[in-house]
Amino acid sequence: MARIKQPVAELWQTTRNWLLLLGNKVNTKFCREEITTHPDYPAITSIIDFLESGRMQYQAVQADASYIHEFNYPLLAHIRQPGHEYIHIISNATEWDKQKEITKYWSGIVIFPEQNSHWENEQNFVYQKVSLKNKIFTIVLIAIGVALLVLSGIEQTNSSSIIFGISSLLGLIISIVLLGTELGYQNQVVKQVCGAVSNGGCEKVLKSKYAKGVLGVSPGDISVLYFGTQFIFYLLSAYFQNFLFCIVLFAFAGIIVAAWSIYTQAVKLKQWCALCLGIVAVLVLQIISAFYFIFVNSNLQIRPSFLTFIPFVIFIVSLFFLYFILSPIKKLIKTDDSNRQKLAELKKWKTDAGLFINLWKQEQQVDTAIWENDLLLGNPDAAILIIVACNPYCGPCAKAHKELDQLLRHSANKIKVLIRFLCNPYNETDNRTIAVKAILQKASQANSTTDLQQLLTDWFELMDFEKWSMKWPSIPDVDIMSRLHQHKEWVTQSSIQFTPTFFIEGRKLPGRYNLKDIEVLVPQLSELLTSEPLK
Repeated sequence: MARIKQPVAELWQTTRNWLLLLGNKVNTKFCREEITTHPDYPAITSIIDFLESGRMQYQAVQADASYIHEFNYPLLAHIRQPGHEYIHIISNATEWDKQKEITKYWSGIVIFPEQNSHWENEQNFVYQKVSLKNKIFTIVLIAIGVALLVLSGIEQTNSSSIIFGISSLLGLIISIVLLGTELGYQNQVVKQVCGAVSNGGCEKVLKSKYAKGVLGVSPGDISVLYFGTQFIFYLLSAYFQNFLFCIVLFAFAGIIVAAWSIYTQAVKLKQWCALCLGIVAVLVLQIISAFYFIFVNSNLQIRPSFLTFIPFVIFIVSLFFLYFILSPIKKLIKTDDSNRQKLAELKKWKTDAGLFINLWKQEQQVDTAIWENDLLLGNPDAAILIIVACNPYCGPCAKAHKELDQLLRHSANKIKVLIRFLCNPYNETDNRTIAVKAILQKASQANSTTDLQQLLTDWFELMDFEKWSMKWPSIPDVDIMSRLHQHKEWVTQSSIQFTPTFFIEGRKLPGRYNLKDIEVLVPQLSELLTSEPLK
C-alpha cells in the first residue's frame, strides 16, 4: 500500500484540485475531513474510498508508459522519488514528455475518471450550504461595517480622519482573520497570502512563545479588542468630537507595537507573518494619519479638564467590556475545535474495517437463511447481507428504512437487505399483523426487487394502512400464514428486544455503529468479503 508524503500540497488538497479540474464541486472542509480521517491516510486507498463515497466511476491501475495515451485526463499519478512519495496531477498526455522528472519517478500507478463520470455526495452538499451561509454572513457583516463607515465619514471634516476610519475597519478585519488563524481556522486565501510572504511563516510566528500573550490574552485578542473599540469610537466621533481625539492619541502607542512586532519577526524568529505585517501596516498608516490630524488641528485650543479624560476612561472600559464578550466566545470556539478533533479521531476509528470486524465477531449471531419470495432488496449476489428487524408502525424504523434506501442507491452492487417484521400471527386483529400480512401478500406478487423496495418505501413513508392500500391493494386470496409464523419465530429466536435492530452478515451491528458508519465501511467490507468470507 503506497503511502504518500506530499512535498507541496497535502494529499487531500491534490485530490480536491483534481476533482475541481473535472468539474466537480467539492467542499474544502468536507474533503479534508473525509480523506485525512481515513484509517489508511495518507495511503492511496484514502483517495479511492473518497471517490467511492461520491459514486464516481474511475480506474485505478498500474501500467507502463505505453498506455499513457489510453488514459483519460486529467489524472492522478503516483510519484516515488528517493526519500518521498506523492500524488501529482497530469492534465494531459503531453505533460509526460514536458515533465521529465515526473515521468522518471512515476511508479506506474494512476487514477483516472471514466468518461462523463461525476463525483456527488449528499454530505458534501450540506457542507457547501453551510460554507455559502458563512460567506454570505461575512459579506453582510463587512457591508454593514462599510456602510457605517461611510455614514460616519460624511460627518468628518478632513481627509486624515476618513483615512483613519478606513484603516480602523481594515485593522479590525485583519485582526479577526488573525485571531481565527490563531484558533486554527484558515482558508485557502489566507494560506496564499501567508505563503506569498513566507512559507509557513504565519503558523510559525503565531505558534511561537512571543505570540502566547499575557494571562491568556493573545496578540490576536488584543488586536481585535483594540481595533474593535477604535472602530466603535470612530463611528461615534461624528457626534462626539472628543472620541476622535482619544483614538488619535492612542494611535501613537502603535509605534511601540509595530516596532516590537517587526523586531520579533526579523531578529528573534527570523520568520514573517503576513497577517502580523498587515496589522503593522495599519498601525503605521494610523500613526501617519494621527500626525497629520494633529498638524491640521494644531490651532485648536484644548483646555484640559475632567471632561477631557472621559473618552479615555470610556475607551479603557470598552476594551474590558469587549474582552468579557470575546472571552466566552473564544472558549466556545476552542471547545468546538477540540470536539471536532475528537470526532475526527472517532471517525477515523469507526472507518477502520479491521476494528469493526473485531467488535462484530463478539456480537450475537442469527439465522441468515433466505426464504422463498423473501423480502430481499438490492443485488441478490451482493457480498454484504444486512438484515433489519423492524416494526411496521415504528418511527425509528421508518427513518432507518430511508437510510437503507439511500444505502442501496449508493452501494447497489455491494449490499443486499433482508427485512424481518415483528408480528403476531395468533392475533389477526393486531394492527402490526394486518400490515405485515398485506405487505407479504403484495410482496409475493412483486414483479421485481424494484417494486418490492418501492412498496416497502411507500409503507414506511405513510405508515397508514388505508392510504397504503389505495396504492398497493391487498391480495386476500394469497395464503401467507406460514410466512407470518416464520417472521415471528425468527424474531423470537433472534431475541429482538427493540426495533430497528441490524445484523451484518448474520451478526448484530456493534452498538457503537449506525447505518451511516456502515455506508462508509461498505467498500472495505466488500473487498474483504470478496477475498475471504467473514466468520
